[in-house]
Amino acid sequence: MDISRVDLNLLVYLDVLLRERNVTKAANHLGITQPAMSNGLRRLRDLFGDPLLVRTSEGMTATERATELQLSLIHISEPTRPY
Repeated sequence: MDISRVDLNLLVYLDVLLRERNVTKAANHLGITQPAMSNGLRRLRDLFGDPLLVRTSEGMTATERATELQLSLIHISEPTRPY
């Protein structure tokens, strides 16, 4: 993966999506539209070659790959998290 071609804002999207487990709530959290967040999720899925979040009877569930990425995101963003 050529990191210079990656939109780093997508990592923020992924972080919020994995915490909220809901596209609409994640979009509201970031102040963007639900379609924009859905598009970001599609781009993330393409980027990582993984569905990342899948619908289940309990809502959206993270894949194993998404859980691995979430641990990395927490480590990377910890110093800048306001919560």
